[in-house]
Amino acid sequence: MLGSIAINVPVGGIFDALIAQAVLKAHVNILLALNSNHFTRLGDAIANLVQVSE
Repeated sequence: MLGSIAINVPVGGIFDALIAQAVLKAHVNILLALNSNHFTRLGDAIANLVQVSE
């Protein structure tokens, strides 16, 4: 693929990181998720905001 860089990161992980950055930038109090593991691996600042949707 000309002009692209291959990295070993699942696409979902990239979206999780983008969502986490938006959450931090917006200074929200809760990140509601279906699977908390997607976000708790991104650090304490995000992990403390995650709540699992029931």
